[in-house]
Amino acid sequence: MNNRDLVDRARHAGLSMRWRDAAGQIHRVSNESVRRLLAVLEGHGAPAGAGLPPMVVTVVGQVTPLALPENTQAAGFRLEMETGAVVEGPLRRIRGRPALPPLRQCGYHRLSIGPYATTLAVAPPSCPTIGTRMEGAGPDRPWGLGAQVYGLRTPGDGGMGHLGAVATLARLAAARGADALAISPVHAMFAARVGQYSPYSPSTRLFLNVLLADPLAVFDTATVQAAGLRNGRAYVDAVRTLEDAPLVDWPQAATRRYELLRRLYDERIAPNPPADLAQFHQARGPALQQHAVFETLHAYFTTRGGRGGDWRQWPIAMRHPDSPEVARFAYEFAHDVGFHVFMQWLAARSLEQACGAARAAGMRIGLVADMAVGVDPTGSECWARQQEFLVGASIGAPPDALSPVGQDWGLTTFSPAGLLAGGYRAFIETVRAGLAHGGGLRIDHVMGLERLWVIPQGGTSAEGAYLSFPVRDLMRLVALEATRANAIVIGEDLGTVTTAFRTMAQKHGIMGMNVLFFERTPQGAFRPPGAWSASAAAMTTTHDLPTVAGWWQGTDIDWRVKLGQVAPGVDGVTLNDERENDRAALWAAMMAHRGAPPPGPAARRTPPVEKPPATAAGAVKVVDEAIGFVARAACPLAIIAMEDLLGLNEQPNLPGTTTGHPNWRRRYPGMTATLLSGVDARRRFGRLRAGRSS
Repeated sequence: MNNRDLVDRARHAGLSMRWRDAAGQIHRVSNESVRRLLAVLEGHGAPAGAGLPPMVVTVVGQVTPLALPENTQAAGFRLEMETGAVVEGPLRRIRGRPALPPLRQCGYHRLSIGPYATTLAVAPPSCPTIGTRMEGAGPDRPWGLGAQVYGLRTPGDGGMGHLGAVATLARLAAARGADALAISPVHAMFAARVGQYSPYSPSTRLFLNVLLADPLAVFDTATVQAAGLRNGRAYVDAVRTLEDAPLVDWPQAATRRYELLRRLYDERIAPNPPADLAQFHQARGPALQQHAVFETLHAYFTTRGGRGGDWRQWPIAMRHPDSPEVARFAYEFAHDVGFHVFMQWLAARSLEQACGAARAAGMRIGLVADMAVGVDPTGSECWARQQEFLVGASIGAPPDALSPVGQDWGLTTFSPAGLLAGGYRAFIETVRAGLAHGGGLRIDHVMGLERLWVIPQGGTSAEGAYLSFPVRDLMRLVALEATRANAIVIGEDLGTVTTAFRTMAQKHGIMGMNVLFFERTPQGAFRPPGAWSASAAAMTTTHDLPTVAGWWQGTDIDWRVKLGQVAPGVDGVTLNDERENDRAALWAAMMAHRGAPPPGPAARRTPPVEKPPATAAGAVKVVDEAIGFVARAACPLAIIAMEDLLGLNEQPNLPGTTTGHPNWRRRYPGMTATLLSGVDARRRFGRLRAGRSS
C-alpha cells in the first residue's frame, strides 16, 4: 500500500495523521500506528449503499439537505411524527441538493422518500439553560454542592455510601438554599471484580452501580437488619469495622454488600417476585437481560482462571450475546441472572427516590449526574454491542509536559462508523440513561464529542492518534435528549480545547467549567469573578484537583513529591516556591474583590489585609474567601465540592496513580444527617447565598 492510499483511508476513517501538542509543535503519527488503528476502525463497517443513512439529525426551523440519488430529487417526502401525525410535501432544492423544508416539532420522526426511509431526529437549538430552568423563580442565581456518593456516611451503610444518603444530603442542602447536587458517576461496575472501583471505569453506562443501591428503597429497616444478622456474627463484626474506617475498603465492603443483597433476594424476592420488578425488567428490555447475563457469565468464568475476566478470552460461543450457548447458560443460571436484574431494579428505585427527594425539597435543578468518557472494553456494554465500540483500541491522552509518555485510560469508546450504522443508538441511549431521573448531566471530557486520542491495543500512548467524531450531530442529539428530560448539561472542558469547539458547545447550550485554580490571566493573576464565563458553571475545584485547603497548604505537592510525580529537575522546594507566589496572587485577587487595597504605594495609608499562613488555621479563612469569591462569579451556576464546604485537605483522586494514593476511597468526616450543621459549613453557606444574590 502506498502512502497516498494510507492517507486517504485514514482521512475516510476520521484519523488525523498529524497532531499539535500543548507547545504548538506538530507531530506525525507513524504509518504503522495508522495501519493498526485502521484495522480496528474499518472492521466496524459503515452504512452501505446509496440513499439515506439510518438517522438524519437536523435542527428545528432549519432546512435539511439530504444525500439522495439524482432520480429522487423530484420525489415528495412523508413524515410520520412521534405524535402520530403525518406531514407530506415536496422536497426543496438547496445548492443543487434535495432538502426538507424547515420543521417545527422536535423529536424522532420516521421519514420516507420514495424507496428510502430513515429516522429523522429534529433537535432544538440548544439544551435547556439555567435561565429557562429558573424562569420566574426569583432573582438569586442558583448554586449547588458536589459530592462523592461512596464517601457519604449513614448508620448501617456497611462501609460505603449509597443513594439513600444522597437523598438525605439533597434534602439538607435544599433546606440551606441549594438548587443542585452534582454526584459522582453511578455507572454499573463488575460484581465479580470488586477491586475495580473507579467510577470512571465502568462496565456499562446504561445501568447502575448496584453497590450504591439503598436496600431501604424497597425493604423496611427491620427486614434489612434481620438479613444482616442471618449472615452471621463474622458479617456483623466486619460491617461495623468497615463503617468506622476513614477509607472505603472496596473489596471487603463490596463483598459484604453483595452478601446482604443476595440474602434479601433469595429470601424475600425470588420466592414471590413483586409485579414492579417484572415491569422494570420488561421495560428495560433485552439490554438489561444481556447485562444480567453478562454479569452471571463474568462471575462464572472469573472463578475458572485468570482469563475469565475478559470476555474476549471466553469460549468463542460465549463471546456473542445472541448465541444459542449463551441462551442455554442464561436458562440454566436463571436464578443468578434474576439476582442481577433485582439489583438493578433496587438501584434504579434508589436513584429515583434520591432525585424525587431533591425535587420535593425545593431544588430547582436537582441531581446532576456524571457521564464517564468511556467504558471498560472487558465490560458488558462492549460484549453486547461489539460493532458499536472500538473494542480493539483504548483512549487516553498524547504525551505532554505533565505526562511525557502520555496516558492510557484503559477505556474504549464508540466506533464512529458503528454510531452511523446504528443510527446513533448507542450514544442516544447512553445520554438518555444519564438523564433518566436527574435535572442535569455532566459529560466528562466533553471534547470527546469532537475527537479522542485512540491507542492501538497493546501499543503505547505515543503510538496513538486523534480520531474525529460527528460532533455536530452528537451535540444536537445531546440538546434533544436534554430538552426531553428538561435538564441542563455541563461539559468538563478542562485542558486543550479548540475555540471552534467552545463556540459550538456554547451555541448548543452545553455549559463549560470555570474552576478557580485555572481562572488566570496570561500574566498569572487570578481573574475577578465578574470576568468568568456566563456560559459555564463556576467551581472551587474538581475531584481530580486539590481542595482549596489542600492547595493552600501544599498537600498536593507533598503527595506528588512522595510519588515521584514531578518533572525532571524539579523538586519540592521549587514547587513550594511557585505555590507561594500563587497563594499571594489568589489572596490579592480575593481581597481586591472585597475592596481591600492592593499592596503598593496606594496601600500605605491603609495596610493591606495580611495573607493567612500556609497552615490549617490559615486555610480556614482562605476557604471561606474562596467560596465567596467563586459564588460571585458571573457564571449562571456555582457548584462547591463537599471537600471545600467542609474545609478538607485531601482530594478524592490524584491522577497518574492507582496505588500510591487512596483514590476514590475517602469518606466524609461525619454522618450525612449532621454533615452540613457544623459552624464552618454554616458560615460558608452564608458566603454562598450572599455571593449568588449579589
